[in-house]
Amino acid sequence: MTWVLRLIVLFGIALRFVNVFDDPSLWLDEVFSAKLAESPLGDLLMAVPRFDTHPPLYYLQLHVWSLLGEGDRWLLLNSVLLDVMVILSLLWVVGRLRGGQSGLWVAAVYAVLPLNVFFAHNLRMYALFFLLVVWLWYLLERRVIDGGATRGARIGTLLLGLGATLTHGLGFFVVFFVYFQALVRGLQGHRPGDARLARQIGLDYVPVALAALYSLGIGSFRQTEGIEAFDLEIIGIHLTISLFGMEVPLPSVTGYLGLVMLLVPPALSRQSRPVLFWLVLLPFATLLVLSLTVKTVFMYRTLGLFSPFLAMALGVFFAEGWQARRAVVQGLSGAVLAILVVASINTTLSFRKAGYRDIAAIWTSRSPDNAVLFVDGPVNLWGMARYIDAAPSFSALDIQPPVRDGLKRIKDRLDGSFLDRAGLFGVADHLVIGGRELWPYVAEQRLATLDRYWVLSLGQAACLHPQDTNVQTFTATGQTLQECRRAPP
Repeated sequence: MTWVLRLIVLFGIALRFVNVFDDPSLWLDEVFSAKLAESPLGDLLMAVPRFDTHPPLYYLQLHVWSLLGEGDRWLLLNSVLLDVMVILSLLWVVGRLRGGQSGLWVAAVYAVLPLNVFFAHNLRMYALFFLLVVWLWYLLERRVIDGGATRGARIGTLLLGLGATLTHGLGFFVVFFVYFQALVRGLQGHRPGDARLARQIGLDYVPVALAALYSLGIGSFRQTEGIEAFDLEIIGIHLTISLFGMEVPLPSVTGYLGLVMLLVPPALSRQSRPVLFWLVLLPFATLLVLSLTVKTVFMYRTLGLFSPFLAMALGVFFAEGWQARRAVVQGLSGAVLAILVVASINTTLSFRKAGYRDIAAIWTSRSPDNAVLFVDGPVNLWGMARYIDAAPSFSALDIQPPVRDGLKRIKDRLDGSFLDRAGLFGVADHLVIGGRELWPYVAEQRLATLDRYWVLSLGQAACLHPQDTNVQTFTATGQTLQECRRAPP
């Protein structure tokens, strides 16, 4: 079976590279990552809390990467290489703790988890986060097993905990469970120094917990995504994407079948049960409760944050079954790997990003040299400008729509301060490309001077006023571009 697992690992790695070279376009969130990373360092640090719920560490890493090259494919390669490092890290760390076969099984499962194949093809922080949290888990696991840690290991744990917390907006949530399970298992031990070990882990977590205040503070006034009610169909869809990837048939049902197939078997083994319970089942349930009572956070992207631990639970369970020559486990492992391979291929072939390249080409070829385009928000403006050859270079802070709601109150309080003067809230302005104009909001004063204008939307476009006339409409990669004629006054 060893050679089969090695082939699966190589297949998963190859699939990640195929995705980058086959479909290198960037969509909404990825355009956001690219613009922040390619902005001057000072603007980047101010733009992250201005525009995003996530902390700045990933964007800083991507900023350094972007200094070495340009273009969508080069930027996406960053995610692919980081995720390959996750696969190799799982192979090594689980191999050191549970044996080489367990490490190989875990790496193979992770390599073909469809959502991880998807994440590796995204210019977002998931791969970096997984790399940090896998090594954080390893160092804490060593502390529990060894009954203590050297000063260097404690510093390494601290840096990894801070790094993971400051990489993803819910990184603090995952890091909490990684620390919590280590602390509880330390307290449950019967060695003389276990109580001291638990106290040490708890104290080491304090600065990491303080770093979580950044994400908690930003998230308190940012809108988040997730389910808003206990809807079994919607929950099933998010479970389906989390376990089997994109474009899966019968998604409202398949997710629940996936729970039985992927989460129940590891619960039957003493070796895999702790990882499954502490780092998959309990966090999933907590996310659901928080989403229903506090803030909408239960969705496939947050469930996917725990995918390395799902791979650990499955891989360790399968390795144990093969070592004990249990025919049922051997058959189940083959079926699971086959399903995950097919689901990964399905995600790769059937899912295409709603990028801006095609729609930008349509606008520049169909619109006159003095055309005016109104889009919803700065990210849509960044996306269009990225694929227009004549677009000037500009920072993420340079052009913004007027702030409103909670940000408007913050802006009023900071009026005249250093942050305000430094451009945190930008200027309600537009981008000029030759004679064309791109506005990140509907500027009514500018609109009043036009006979014709263009509108971009994700979905069905509509002219800005009911009495205006649709002249022509184009649809590409999930976006609708429409030219409208102003009604006479």
